[in-house]
Amino acid sequence: MIQTFRGIFRDNWVWRSQILRLAVTELQKQIRGAALGWIWLIVTPSVYVFVFWFALKLGLKEASSADEIPFIVWLTVGLVPWFFMSSMLTTGSNVYTRYSFLVNRMRFPIPVISSFFGVAEFLIFLISQIVVFIVIILSKVPFTIYALQLPVLAILMYFFWVVWSMLTSPLSAISRDFHNLIKALATPLFWLSGIIFDVGNIEITWLQVVMAFNPITFFVTSFRASLCDTYWVWDKPQLLLPFLGVFLVMFILAVSVQHRLGPEVPDVL
Repeated sequence: MIQTFRGIFRDNWVWRSQILRLAVTELQKQIRGAALGWIWLIVTPSVYVFVFWFALKLGLKEASSADEIPFIVWLTVGLVPWFFMSSMLTTGSNVYTRYSFLVNRMRFPIPVISSFFGVAEFLIFLISQIVVFIVIILSKVPFTIYALQLPVLAILMYFFWVVWSMLTSPLSAISRDFHNLIKALATPLFWLSGIIFDVGNIEITWLQVVMAFNPITFFVTSFRASLCDTYWVWDKPQLLLPFLGVFLVMFILAVSVQHRLGPEVPDVL
């Protein structure tokens, strides 16, 4: 397993230029033929934010976790990262099948596929952050020193979901049922992960403990901590430590799966 870990790290370093080029190519494929081009990367999340704000604020009279923070800001800050996580959760768990033409190339290291797909989706996430900043500025919510943790959280989110892709893609390539299960769980995870409600309002203690091990809940809560609730993530070990535990276990499992199943993926596809 140690040799497998070294191989994954070496391949990502050696192929770093190709990873960026492939990521840009993937982005170009997504906007190819569209007259507005890159603008769609901002329009799409803006529409989703407006729809959820309209339904929750005007329809259900939902409120933000902080009374002084407008609900549109609180919602946008948590919803935009979900678009990245949702793509990595579903499509990212099946990239070996999606890019089978690369898997079957003798000299192409398959862990790199997860990396360049993750970079492509991460670039979309960074562009969509423009929506977040516009909403914050228009709502006249001040930026605080806690916003300095945003780059760290964003990079941590990228690495977590790339490791997730490396763990699940071999399993999805070998068993389509596994990928179908992940897709089936995507929608329930959206509604149960605190994206559209404040996890702190849950009064059942054991349920809060369980949700602390949900990485989606961690990232959504952490982004809101930076821009809405204003506190350092590490000041709440009950939020950070369960996530780090999940990340460590998932990383070990990902290396193990790559070691055991990685060589078999080209034969399966």
